[in-house]
Amino acid sequence: MLRRTNASASKATSYARASRCRTRHQQPFGTYSQRTAAKSRPALPTVFIPTSSPTIARRFASSGNRWFRHEAKAVARYTMTIWGLAAAAVVIGLCVNEEVLERYYPTPHEWKYMTRKYLRDANNYLNPQNGEVNWARALELSRGVIIRLEDDKLDGQAVEKLSDKGDDTLEVPGEFIACNITNKSQDWRRGYFEAMMLAAKAAEHVDGWVRDTTRNVVSPPQYVIGPSNPKPTPVPAGDPKAPREEDCVAAYPDADNWYMKLLATVGISPREKIEAALAYASFLEFKSRLEEAEAFYALALSEASRNLDQSKLPFDPRTFTLHEKADLPSTNVLDSITAIANFKARKGDLSSALPIYLSLLRARQSLSNERPKAVKKATNVPIHTKLINLVSQPPYPVPQSDGFQAPWRSPEEQCQEASLHLYIGEILYASKSREDGVSWTRDGVDQAEEQLRGLKVIDKTPTTEKTCRECLGTGLENWNVMVSNLALVEKRKGQAGNKQGGMFSFFGGAEEVEGRWAAEEAVVAQRIRRTRELLEEIKPPNYLLSNWLKA
Repeated sequence: MLRRTNASASKATSYARASRCRTRHQQPFGTYSQRTAAKSRPALPTVFIPTSSPTIARRFASSGNRWFRHEAKAVARYTMTIWGLAAAAVVIGLCVNEEVLERYYPTPHEWKYMTRKYLRDANNYLNPQNGEVNWARALELSRGVIIRLEDDKLDGQAVEKLSDKGDDTLEVPGEFIACNITNKSQDWRRGYFEAMMLAAKAAEHVDGWVRDTTRNVVSPPQYVIGPSNPKPTPVPAGDPKAPREEDCVAAYPDADNWYMKLLATVGISPREKIEAALAYASFLEFKSRLEEAEAFYALALSEASRNLDQSKLPFDPRTFTLHEKADLPSTNVLDSITAIANFKARKGDLSSALPIYLSLLRARQSLSNERPKAVKKATNVPIHTKLINLVSQPPYPVPQSDGFQAPWRSPEEQCQEASLHLYIGEILYASKSREDGVSWTRDGVDQAEEQLRGLKVIDKTPTTEKTCRECLGTGLENWNVMVSNLALVEKRKGQAGNKQGGMFSFFGGAEEVEGRWAAEEAVVAQRIRRTRELLEEIKPPNYLLSNWLKA
């Protein structure tokens, strides 16, 4: 019995051992290889078979959502910060740009912001430093300034219209009705006059421009295709195609409207009225309306001498020559008579223009050389005051002289004397006194160059530099043309003399005369090269925001 029991136990033990072996050998190959592989080499993500345990997947999804939320918040935060800084930089740049333009082109402080901005931008479009002068845009902006200044809801409070009849064909029917601006301040009136003159000057340059009604495009008349322009000028590359004449209407009103309105305005100063009359007369002369131009030149002279005793005028009302023993003429009288002399010279009346020029030169040379006493500026200004002045808007410029006093011989006035030398030289050269004409022209060039090189900081204004530079450039051009013609004539005479005299002509005394104008021609060429730096207006680089956006 005991032996049978032991046998049964041994059988059970053998069966269990066999079962374990059978179970171990029946395990999947993948599981076994995974266990053995984990012991023999590292479990890299590329070869390790990931598990599909739901706990691990849930943990991965939860951490991924947190990461995505963090990254989304960071992206939004950085995007808003960058765009906010960029917007702030643009706003600051625009404000600085407007402040710089305000210092270049000051406007009355009592105007509204948009009115002042329109006038600044209109002046800026006429600045060659910004590229090609855009007269059309300047006219549109200056028209906007005038309309705003006459609108009682904007800047036109207390501005009275002198008539109720307007032109219904205009966008603003009462645009060209004269106004009474005596109730406004002096700075307001000066700004109004500046805007009116700017609009009139711009209208002169866009005279004849047309607007294509099909595309609302403004174009100069030389590009229009039609019967009135059989040979149109090719349109520059990049511009809209040329308009057709049947689709075009006048783009802008005539300049006469602004000049006549300005001359009829009540409240402008006599000096401003003289400037407007002279500018309008020059425009009429350009349009070949000589009788009207002469009338407005006379109007300017009448306005300049209205405060004088009519029985003791410093000039002859018939010939317009200045009297030698009369009192010194005022600035208004000098400017008006100079314009009349130029008008007579351009019209061909040289015999009348020459005495006027000579009397003007004599009068200008007799002016005082003493500089008027200027108001001394404070030198010991506190630092905090300087900082306040730096960030505050600049004061509006003080008004200039009314022109009823005699000027002093400033550099600008001496350049005016040089221009008179040039006028006299041209007349003498045209009247067969050629050597005298060259001599007068040479003296004018010398004086203009001397003034331009010797300008002091206190006298170095844009008007003075422009006057002297134009005088010097015109004088050099006239001098070069005169001497070149005389040298050519002299050369031909020398060649004719050599043919007649044969070989013995080389021993004559004509050689010195023959080389005179050729030598002076070389001197003129050298003078032109030497003064080139004076004629070129070199400005420092402009660091305005708009310049950084240009290619």
